[in-house]
Amino acid sequence: MPEVSLAELRAHVAAVRGPQFRLPARFAAASLDDYRPDPAYPGQAEALTRVRAMLDPEPPRRRLFRRAPDSTPRGLYLDGPPGVGKTHLMAAAFNSASEPRLFVTFDELSAAAGTLGMSGLSRLLANQRLVCIDEIDLRDPANIMLLVSLLRAMLAGSPRIIATANADPLGSSNSALTGDDFRREVGEIASAFTILRVDGVDRRLTLGNRQRGRRGGEPRCLRVTWELLLQFLIATHPMYDAAWLDQVDTIEVDRVDVLDDVDHALRFVRFIDRVYDRDVALVAQGPIPAPDAILRPLIGDRRFVLHVARCRSRLIELLGANALEERAAD
Repeated sequence: MPEVSLAELRAHVAAVRGPQFRLPARFAAASLDDYRPDPAYPGQAEALTRVRAMLDPEPPRRRLFRRAPDSTPRGLYLDGPPGVGKTHLMAAAFNSASEPRLFVTFDELSAAAGTLGMSGLSRLLANQRLVCIDEIDLRDPANIMLLVSLLRAMLAGSPRIIATANADPLGSSNSALTGDDFRREVGEIASAFTILRVDGVDRRLTLGNRQRGRRGGEPRCLRVTWELLLQFLIATHPMYDAAWLDQVDTIEVDRVDVLDDVDHALRFVRFIDRVYDRDVALVAQGPIPAPDAILRPLIGDRRFVLHVARCRSRLIELLGANALEERAAD
C-alpha cells in the first residue's frame, strides 16, 4: 500500500483555500430506505417520518424569526445519544435533496465564520434549499450566539434545516449556562426547530468487523507514531482535517497512549470525528488504552460529557471493541 507522509499532508493543507464543505464519505450512499427503526424506541420511526416530511417539494415561505402560535418550525433538531442513526438520517435527506444544499459540522461552521466572515457565511447558508448541521454543541455561550446569528440569516432566506446533537438545546442551557440572556437565546434556537428525541442502542457496538476505508483507486496509508501524530494535529487547524484526511485511506498509529492535556484531548476528539465521518480506517499498532484512559483530561468535566460519549462510541467502532476491552481489563 503506497504511503503518504506528514510532509505531503502539510503541503496539501497549505494549498487549501477556504472551508471544505462536503458530505462525509461514510454517508455518500446513505438512504432513508436503509434506516431500520428499532421498534423498542418509537422516536426512531418518528424521526424517519419527520425527515421524509422535510423533503416535501413545496418551498418554505421566506420569513424572519417569529413566534406566531400557528407557525411551523422550518428546522428539525434530532437530539439523542451517539450511534442511534441521527447523522445517517440527515445525510440520507441530504442525498435526496436537490441543489443547492449544504452539509456541514458545527465545528466547520465555527471555523468558517472566521474565514468567510459572518456576512459571507450567512449569505451562503441563506441561499441553500437544505442545510444539514451535524454535532451541534450549545454548552459554550459563544456557540449559542453563533448559532442564533446564523439561524436568523437562514430563516430570512429559503432553506429548511436539519440538525443533530447529543443534547436538547433547552437542556443544555440548564446544565451549562446561567443568566436570563443566554436562556432567552437558547429558547430562540429551540423555537426555530421541531425538537425530537431519538433514543436507542448504540449501533456501532453491534456492527462487528465493518470494512473501513474508501474503495476506488489504490489505497494510501499514513504510518505515524503517536507523538508525531499529536504534533501534526496540534499544528493543524481542525477545519483542515477533512481536506487532508481525504488524501489517505488508512492511518496506522504506533503506540497509542493516554493524553494529559485538555486542549490536546479536545483536538484528538475532533480528529476522531473526522476520521470517522471521512470513512478512514484507523489501525493501532501495539496495545490500545481504553477510550476513557485516552481521554482522561476530559473525564468528569460536565462541559465535555458529550465529547467523551461521542468519541468513545466512535473509537470502539474504529479500533474494535475487543482490543479496547482487552486493554481496559489489564
